[in-house]
This record gives sequence, C-alpha cells and structure tokens, in this order.
Amino acid sequence: MQTVKDAQGSSELYAAISLVLVTLILLALLFFNILEKHKTINLNSANINAVDDRTVLGSSIANAVKTNQGIEFLCQITKSHLEQPFCQLIIDVQDLSKQAPFTGLDLSNYQQIGLWIKHNHPSQPGTRIELRNFNADYSVQEDEKSLKHNSLEYLEAYVTNPIWLKLNDFSIPQWWSNSHNLTLSHGGTDFSNVYSIAIAPSTQVQEGSYKLTIEGIELKGKYVGTTTLIAILITLWSFAFGYLIHRANSPKKLASTAPAQPAPAIAFGAMSCSLTGALNRIGLRKCFDQLTPTDLKNLSIIFLNIDNYQDLSPNYGQAMADKILQQFVGQINKSCRSSDTLVRWNTEEFLLACPDTTLAQAVAVADKIRASIVDSAWPKGIQLSCSTGVAQMHDEDLNNLVARANKALYKAKNTGSNRTAAA
Repeated sequence: MQTVKDAQGSSELYAAISLVLVTLILLALLFFNILEKHKTINLNSANINAVDDRTVLGSSIANAVKTNQGIEFLCQITKSHLEQPFCQLIIDVQDLSKQAPFTGLDLSNYQQIGLWIKHNHPSQPGTRIELRNFNADYSVQEDEKSLKHNSLEYLEAYVTNPIWLKLNDFSIPQWWSNSHNLTLSHGGTDFSNVYSIAIAPSTQVQEGSYKLTIEGIELKGKYVGTTTLIAILITLWSFAFGYLIHRANSPKKLASTAPAQPAPAIAFGAMSCSLTGALNRIGLRKCFDQLTPTDLKNLSIIFLNIDNYQDLSPNYGQAMADKILQQFVGQINKSCRSSDTLVRWNTEEFLLACPDTTLAQAVAVADKIRASIVDSAWPKGIQLSCSTGVAQMHDEDLNNLVARANKALYKAKNTGSNRTAAA
C-alpha cells in the first residue's frame, strides 16, 4: 500500500515539474518574441504603376520612379469635376494576368504592416494604404477593380517613420461592398491572397504637389499568437487547480481511483463587439439562422451611422471617440424595442434587425432613435446626430435586404445629416 502512495506521489511531482517547465518556456516565447516572423516586400523586383484621375477625365498627375532610396512617388492633386481628385502608387507583388493558379501573398497570419515613408511636407498630409486581395469568389483575372480593397487611411501629422499599422484596423470601403453585393458572405477583410499594395495621399488631401518616398514595407506577425499561448497556459493551470481541488475534497483511499474529469476547455471566439457590447457579424448570422419564415417575411433592417464620426478622433482623441460609440449604443438600446437586435457593422455603422416590423413601423423606430441622439447630452458638449437607412424584406435573400438598407443609409447621408431614407 505504501508503494501505491509513493508511485502516486512521484507522478504528481513529475507532473508539477513538467507544468512549471512548460509555463517557463511559454513565458519565454512571449517575452522574447521568439515566435515572431517577418516578411519584407522586395520593392526592387516589384512592378510599380502610377495611377491618377485622368483615367476618369480628371486633372491630377501621378508619376513614380525607382531610386536608390526606394520608390519616389510624385502626385499633383488638381481640382476638377471630380468630388475627390486622386492619384495613387500601385505596387504589384504578383502579376494578375500571368499567374495560374493564382498565388499571391498570404498575409492572413500577420498582424502588422510597417511603412517606411518620407513626405516632402512639414506635416504629413495623411496617407491611405490598400492591400488588394484576389479571391475567385469575387475577383476576375486581369481585372484590377475586382480585387478586394482592404483599406486604412490615417490623417495624423508627424507620424513616426516607420509607422506600424494593425491589419485588424483595416476595413472594406463601402463602395466596394455595394458594388459586389457580398456583404454577408465576403463582407470582412481578406489578406489570404494579396496581389498588390496601393499607397496614396489621403482622400481628404488638399490641392497641391506631393512627394512620397517609399523606402520599405515589412509585415510582422507570430507563428503562434499571444492569445493562443495564453489560452494554453490558462487551460493547463485550470486542469492543475481542478485536480488539486478534486484531490482535496475526495476521501483518502489507498486503492487507486479513476482520475477526476478535467473541466471543459475555455471557449474562445465572441459573438459581440468588446467595445460596445453590440453583436458582431457572427452574432448577426446566428440571429438570422434562428428566424422563422414568418419572421423573415416581416423583417425590416435599419442601418445607423454617426454623422461626421471621422472628425471625433482627430479633434477629441480615440478614447473619446470610443466613449461616444459606447454611449451611442446605449442610447439606441434605450430607444428601440426589446424585440430588436443591434449589431456593430463596422467602425461607426450599426445595423438594427427588427422582426415582425413593417417599413412604416421601422421608419418610426429610426426617427425615434435619431431624435433621442440629438436630444442626448454628449461629453464635452459635442453635438451629435445620426443618419438612418430602412428596408423591409421582400421576395429576396438576406444579402439583398442588407444591401438595400445600406444603400438607403447612404442616400440619407448624401442628402444631409440627421435624415432617414427608406428603400
């Protein structure tokens, strides 16, 4: 009987030592970034192309040339009939016309992209970067416009060189989603097959001459994510503490007994936005899956967008912009009905799913929410309003319903702030 005790004690000692060693190894991996990986874009071998708005009868002029310092990109922004004159540098990392099968860069396991960019201005005029992805579900060979535009635009001046941008902060321009009608099936960013990188001055840049020198582009990621390593540590120590608690509460027996069953592994992957508490698109899909045919027949969608949200962060800081978003969601929840479901669609856009609701009823809900936003007290005396777009389900699928409601929202915004438009 003493032998049984000794064997059990030795097993527990070895398990404890192993757990400590594994913990130290994982912490070392985290602390010293041993699992970090890098990818450098070879600018010397990449094809480059300067594009400007003369292709749509504009007046801006773009030019690009490779130098010893990198790619020198010259952009003369000139006002014309276009609402947003533009020019941009296209860096092709893969030839869209010659590759078969299609083999772009898989950047899906990278978390950050670093840009070494010098501007010829005392203050940086803002920069836009796009990682353009090919996917056979929405792209066509030799058609550059069919690539998905994963886009990020920053307007801050005096940024560091290099500047590191998080790929999680990239989003899909609304015009691309509307033109491809793939909001639900392919609405998010996609970095699995990147064919080209576009760099340009901000869309809000003023008329004038700009020179950007792109000295380098690098991506940074990890072979195993920090969240995964922490999850492994939590799971291992949860098992250990669970075993100790079970052993302490169990009656002492000399005979061997069946080992305690470990607690279920922690489930990762939320269905809601961590900042606002509203559902995310995964949560919306779960919500739609639970709707009955009767619910779908009388389903209405309301899109809500904070007017001039893009001015909040530059004027008041990102922390204040986040606080505004949280209060905005809280105000919607107070004003809508208990049967309605709120979803965060992107940075400042929200979707309200209203089952068993006619178009007229949905418009009334949207107008009530708009009025409550205007009447609410916002931090620092900010005057806030929102625009809304409404659509009711007809003989169509959910993709078309969401797309119609979204188009109605932009119809409202294009005719002025604090308005409701119905599709």
